[in-house]
Amino acid sequence: MSREKQYNRRQVLGVALAALSSFLLLFTSDEQMAFSSLAPTPDMPPDTTLHIATTSQQTSAFTLGMSDVDTNLIYPQSSEQASQIKHLLAQSSSFTNIHIMGWGADDPWPDPAQPEPTNWTTLDKKLQIALDTGTTPVLTLCEAPWWMKGRLNADGSTTRLTRDDDFADITYDARILDNHMSDWLHLVQRIAERYMAPPYNVRYFQVWNELKGYYNPITNNWDGGKSQGDPTGDNARHGYTYMYNQVYTTLKQVAQGQGIDPPQVKVGGPYVVMDSWASTNAPDRSNVKDQYGALDRRSLNVVATWLAEKLGGDFLTIDGGNVNKDQTNLTDPFTATEKFADVVQWIRSLNPHTHPGATTLPIWWAEWYAIPFATENNPDYNNALKTYTLLQFINSGVSVALAWGYDDLWYANPATPGPWYGSAKAIKEHFSAGTPLYKTSSTSQDIVALASKSSVLIINKSLLPHVVDVKGKHIPLRSFQVVVVNR
Repeated sequence: MSREKQYNRRQVLGVALAALSSFLLLFTSDEQMAFSSLAPTPDMPPDTTLHIATTSQQTSAFTLGMSDVDTNLIYPQSSEQASQIKHLLAQSSSFTNIHIMGWGADDPWPDPAQPEPTNWTTLDKKLQIALDTGTTPVLTLCEAPWWMKGRLNADGSTTRLTRDDDFADITYDARILDNHMSDWLHLVQRIAERYMAPPYNVRYFQVWNELKGYYNPITNNWDGGKSQGDPTGDNARHGYTYMYNQVYTTLKQVAQGQGIDPPQVKVGGPYVVMDSWASTNAPDRSNVKDQYGALDRRSLNVVATWLAEKLGGDFLTIDGGNVNKDQTNLTDPFTATEKFADVVQWIRSLNPHTHPGATTLPIWWAEWYAIPFATENNPDYNNALKTYTLLQFINSGVSVALAWGYDDLWYANPATPGPWYGSAKAIKEHFSAGTPLYKTSSTSQDIVALASKSSVLIINKSLLPHVVDVKGKHIPLRSFQVVVVNR
């Protein structure tokens, strides 16, 4: 058979596979996506050309970090496993985020009869992870001891937490009680005093997590403003920004008291989930919409309120994923990740006079979820989607994205790094903050790329194999493969 006929047959097969690939990306049923990875044949000619601009038009502002959300590193199965995980983190991450309570950290002040918080063991161990990996530590000021918290109910009453509720489900539906704000601020003060000091030298703080407890069932909205609530009793009525402003002031005061220039301590909020909806009948849809659906107006309002009413802020931190809140997918998971860039664009569009910092504050994604809609656990597919999401962050000017956990860095065990580790490591080494970037374009919608002066990261978003021509170099890519090549 002639080479021409072979190539024509390959073109026909490519059309069929393209249709199949499009179907798989939209696959949302509970059935398994049981398809093997496809690789280019040795004689397959280039089917895609990648063009790279000759001059840089953007500088990366991006840094990738990860949140430590369990006890695997402070109570490892073995010292060898802990060493392997720490090595992977050191190579692929620049920030280590730690919650002061929950997600592997004990309650630092479980007994209200004690005048001071003293239970620092697990938090010390978690901060040690950042020291061991050479990453920059971030403290997320959430959760809080049970005796400080209460849940607002639909009838307007407040349910106080009990000792047994310290790590129960209700704690994640509860906020600081209005009349215990001073206790919370005292805890924040002691945490800041302990961890701003050597050897930890923490300089980054996120205030709370996903507005847990600040949902108001009476109004079906977030209590995001600066109302102080009703501190005359055990009420959960104050607004998030009211709490944030007091935490912000406390952290800056501690910095000054320790001889640290307050601007060196960075404080961010509001850490709200940027939900989206597929249904056109969803009552909380906003006018910010694209192929994936529409952003939730309540989430947008929280961000706008925080910007307008904060006493100060050093970065803006948010949370979200590519899956809609009503669990309906209108497009493929890659296109759905464009939501991340749309959120950033919306924030930057706000009036900086009425919303100070909207156009200038660094934007952090405290949590981000890029989830394949198919149910098969395909590490290459998962990695391609995650890496494509990082391109959304980088191209939209995001400063920091914190991955939730680190299990995806390896296959069965930390001794065998997976493809996501390779991508994360490449981003850190070749495309991190300060790197000039060069615009790329591809002749195939399946192929996207990120280019610096010395390196090109290429993503195959498709089940189809491709061979990409990069200035005469032929780069073969199997299904959903991510590679980095020298320019």
